[in-house]
Amino acid sequence: MTLRDDGVGLAYRDETPRDRDRHGVLWARFDEAPGEGQPNFKAMHPHRQRHTMLHKLCHVCGGPAGRTSRGVLFLMQRPDARHTPPSWPEDVVTSKPPICRPCAALAVRHCPRLTDPVIIRSRKPRIWGVFGAFCRPYPDGRVTPFPHNDYLPYGHPTAHWFLAHQLVAELTRCTEADLDTELGG
Repeated sequence: MTLRDDGVGLAYRDETPRDRDRHGVLWARFDEAPGEGQPNFKAMHPHRQRHTMLHKLCHVCGGPAGRTSRGVLFLMQRPDARHTPPSWPEDVVTSKPPICRPCAALAVRHCPRLTDPVIIRSRKPRIWGVFGAFCRPYPDGRVTPFPHNDYLPYGHPTAHWFLAHQLVAELTRCTEADLDTELGG
């Protein structure tokens, strides 16, 4: 990475149109080699995560996400009650794309991170922004990401200093669904 030619923001030296989304945010680059290597279950590939979020596809199998008249299916870890707003799950932002029912059932059984899983149905999920890292420019042209990641809404004035890793959706018109009923368990 380097500074843009105008000095106000991030760029790749060999940047292509695919490196930025329609909002002008720069996206992290990762190798693409589907079917090769070992899966990294702790991280989602930025391009695949963005594709599944935009098209409301299951982030596990790539097929259509679970959808009923009550909304699109999202599986997540229940938040700590001490840090949960009273309106939860309404207006929650998430970088976890939707999921289909069969893959949700598998995830509930096998994912060690889902210690208290919850199913949310959102009738109106909307793209909200991005998750990634702010970057710091140096006078010599180097650019270094801050050590922690953060959420950034689209339209934020500092977006030109942000390197996106994941697309973020805001879940609206939500209901919490019964796990056993939804997944047939």
